[in-house]
Amino acid sequence: MIDPHRLSTQLIRHLYRHSTRDLAVHCVHTGLIAAYLWFELPLSIWGAWLAIALLAGFWHWYRSTQALRHIPDDTIKGDTIVPDIVAAGIAGLSLGVSALLFPLLSLDTRLFVFMMLSAVAAAAMPRLSTLPSVYAAFLFGILLPLIGILIVMDNEPGLSSIPAILILGGSLFYSAYRLHSDLMDGLLSRFGLENEAGQDKLTGLANRRRFDFVLQQEWAHALRYRTPISLIIMDIDFFKKYNDHYGHQEGDDCLEQVAGALAESVKRAIDLVARYGGEEFVVLLSKTARDDAYAIGERMRQAVEDLEIAHEQSTLGHVTISLGGFTTFAREDMKAEDLVKLADKALYRSKESGRNRVTWYDPKLDDPETAEL
Repeated sequence: MIDPHRLSTQLIRHLYRHSTRDLAVHCVHTGLIAAYLWFELPLSIWGAWLAIALLAGFWHWYRSTQALRHIPDDTIKGDTIVPDIVAAGIAGLSLGVSALLFPLLSLDTRLFVFMMLSAVAAAAMPRLSTLPSVYAAFLFGILLPLIGILIVMDNEPGLSSIPAILILGGSLFYSAYRLHSDLMDGLLSRFGLENEAGQDKLTGLANRRRFDFVLQQEWAHALRYRTPISLIIMDIDFFKKYNDHYGHQEGDDCLEQVAGALAESVKRAIDLVARYGGEEFVVLLSKTARDDAYAIGERMRQAVEDLEIAHEQSTLGHVTISLGGFTTFAREDMKAEDLVKLADKALYRSKESGRNRVTWYDPKLDDPETAEL
């Protein structure tokens, strides 16, 4: 099953992949229109329009940088792209309001502005078509003032131009939707192949291969932004005895139930739950401090215990898990693999302490030689 959160994240990245270049294009379009308006508008009106157009462009650019920076936090629900829709709408409107100046302009300048607005709408289509609702907002911002002023104006271009504008807008949006469909087909195809190679067939969780890949990605992100990163590793207590007593089919059923409980305990789309091997599972928690990660580990432990899967060979009488965790701020003198190694040492202490518990790595207890970590 393709993760919709990952898919939406890729769409946002694609939308803003050239945000600085897009800002430059916006400034060029603004400059061209401003050059024509300079000769026919009072300085105060010209300056006000230019300031609005540039500020809107920079705000749209700023929104793009913030979206790219905080993409890992997005759960991509319905309201996640609302700021992007608003920013695109305002960016389009900042240029579209130039049409409201038509009563002050000559016919030649009106036609130039009309052609420029059409060119701007067409130029933005390949990029903003990534999310049709974002492009629709941009297109609406450009064309609404134009249609409005043509309705109230008596001279050329008048009402007769509105059908052509509506056809233009409809054609651009249709083309944008087609581009979006092609992009989605490519992403769905790619993610389908990735999922096939990165999913554990029994539990439906990420497999070891995908975990190793994501671990390197998240470690690099944590290193770049100096954010905390946590990892929890766990295994099912006395699972070999469970398999020997109940049989491998029951063992597989147990693994599936435990995997489901673990996945349900993690709420954010950016967190990864994976089957590490056999009865071992691992959870990677980006931008998560120790106390928050510990709470998630305890929630997982309780969720598995609440399954109340009978286990006669366990001293506890039912299936439980033991967990070990480690939290750090990424540093150049550490490797991503250190997260697993140190969390594993905490897991060993959980088992030594009686199992069915969460233990966090403590260098003084687990590894005095690496206390500086």
